[in-house]
Amino acid sequence: MELYPGIAVHFIQSKKFKTNKITMRFTAPLSLDLISGRMLSASVLETANKTYPTAQILRKHLAALYGADLSSHAYRRGQSHLVDVSFTYVRDEFLSKKNVLTAQILELLHQVLFNPLLDEDGFEKNTFEIEKKQLLARLESELEDPFFSAHKELDQLFFQEESMQLVPRDLISRISEETSETSYSSFEKMLSEDRIDLFFLGDFNEVEILENLKKFPLTGRKATVNIQYRQEYSNVLREGIIRKKLGQSILEMGYHSTIGYGDDQKMALLLVNGLLGAFPHSKLFTQVREKEGLAYTVSSHLDLFSGFLRLFAGINRQERNKVRKLMNDQLLAIKNGRFTDVEINQTKEMILRTMLLSQDNQDSIIDREYLSLFFGKSVLDQETLIEQLEQVDRDEICRVASSLKLQAIYFMEGAE
Repeated sequence: MELYPGIAVHFIQSKKFKTNKITMRFTAPLSLDLISGRMLSASVLETANKTYPTAQILRKHLAALYGADLSSHAYRRGQSHLVDVSFTYVRDEFLSKKNVLTAQILELLHQVLFNPLLDEDGFEKNTFEIEKKQLLARLESELEDPFFSAHKELDQLFFQEESMQLVPRDLISRISEETSETSYSSFEKMLSEDRIDLFFLGDFNEVEILENLKKFPLTGRKATVNIQYRQEYSNVLREGIIRKKLGQSILEMGYHSTIGYGDDQKMALLLVNGLLGAFPHSKLFTQVREKEGLAYTVSSHLDLFSGFLRLFAGINRQERNKVRKLMNDQLLAIKNGRFTDVEINQTKEMILRTMLLSQDNQDSIIDREYLSLFFGKSVLDQETLIEQLEQVDRDEICRVASSLKLQAIYFMEGAE
């Protein structure tokens, strides 16, 4: 239900879990100029505020709230940037005191958002610098992972939009240049302009919560965001190569897809990815790694929010051309229907298992509710999705696989 224009409250009443979960999700168009400030703001918000001015004091207060957990998360979804502020805490049913903990959690959420720890015109400098240092250290650590680096290099080749490329070194540079003032400015912009969705998963008194939320100094906004990213296929194959001191080489291939998250052929594309490289029985694993012994690791990953299928393998550098052809041949085999009914059924079972497991995860349930706001309830209905999965046949798998086109190739050549 709409609290104000651009701000909505969503109740998912359930007694399935022993804990309640409240997630406040901020969504804005993806912008390179704002990502660094939003990431730093998220880190500062979960660390301290004016009422609880140190991490130790804040954690002590959370412990007093029967071990409540506060977390924040900043991430990209398609062509939008999201920031989550979440609380997980014990349901009233398991407490001696009733009808008090949710109000206390909402009061703490109010403190986190509207009473941040400030110093003149920005976040308190000492806390800010600590969080900035930790964030930079984490990003530098991720860059040391050769597969992470290779993934990002392929992103730069594949995506036409600069904001979708999210170059790690550029992001690190932008974060390094952030000050407590600029990050606080990004936070204020987020608070006043972002689309905001508040999710309440668990056992709640809706009337009391709505009355409580009306005390938050929020105002309406015109927040237009689009999760789904689409780009045109280019006839120009983009290739990149770099040499690094590594024990193995990494080959990455990016395929363009016209099928998005809300499209009817989504389940068929998930099956293509499953047959190709997402599971232990997939062709990339059984043919490239097990049968031919040409890869230390090999897999595929599908991003439905950006129409991007990634194939990647850790290999010996001298096997580059052979592996590239063999990986492409596995997709060609699916396009031509060279797979068995047993493989189809195995893949459907694996996807179904993943879908059923998501029903036992609070974050997944909230995420499904969130995505239904963009793509419609029917697109996210679990029973409908299971039925669609079962109805996908061999011909549809071949048609969808045939729509995939190679757009970019990246090779990280390991050198002694």
